[in-house]
Amino acid sequence: MNNPLSGHLCSILSRHTLAICLLISGSSLTRIACAQFQPQLSASNRPDLVTLPDAPSILRSSASAASLDSPQSTSGSVSTSTAPGSMPEASRTQRYPRPGQPAPVLTSHDKVVMGLRGAFSPYAAVGWIAAAGYEQATDSSPNYGTDRGAFGQRLGASAIRSISQDVLSDSVLAPAFHEDPRYYRMGPGHSIVSRTVYAASRAIITRSDDGHTVPNFSQIGGNLAGAALTNAYYPQQNRSTEQTMETFGGSLGSTALGNVIAELFGSILFDHHH
Repeated sequence: MNNPLSGHLCSILSRHTLAICLLISGSSLTRIACAQFQPQLSASNRPDLVTLPDAPSILRSSASAASLDSPQSTSGSVSTSTAPGSMPEASRTQRYPRPGQPAPVLTSHDKVVMGLRGAFSPYAAVGWIAAAGYEQATDSSPNYGTDRGAFGQRLGASAIRSISQDVLSDSVLAPAFHEDPRYYRMGPGHSIVSRTVYAASRAIITRSDDGHTVPNFSQIGGNLAGAALTNAYYPQQNRSTEQTMETFGGSLGSTALGNVIAELFGSILFDHHH
């Protein structure tokens, strides 16, 4: 016998964007995303330096361990390659490191700062406007109507939803789960399809602080908690478990889409700032 709730949830999920379809398409996509981008030895052929497209370049040799006490390696960070002419290390607030750029291991404090900065960044604000515009054009949840005042209400709700999800994901859950909240771009040396699949998959797959591939519990949990909080400020008709799950699905899709945009257009959007 068919379950009405299951059928309706399936209907909701079917309306999500291509990014969500990529994310939930099954174990084969997950294997591709994880297996295709395995650690590679750096160009310097140093066996102690591993470069990943989605994790910091970490010096693992015993000789480098002594550098942990040096002034250049504070706050629990791990030393990275500083060869002459190499790309400079990413800053601790740089959410989208350049392709191949070494990056420091983040402390809990770094993640809190990164989450707060990202939640109120111009890039995030563009997302608020885009989400509110889409909801206004389709007259979808949250259902405030379609007049000018409704757009203002949707924009406010979009901002609150996005800020709460970013802060919960990066500033609260990423430290709790010891996950790296950054997105490490692959760059134009790979095909558009590979870059798109990889970027979208990072909404549900990430790296732990020690470089292991793990489920992105912080992002998934932050989006789910942020979606649940909408029941405190959405219109009454949009406050239900069904509506919460629809908001969660849309938020996860937006995360995937944001990663894809950062991957394909990051050199234009971010690189001039660093």
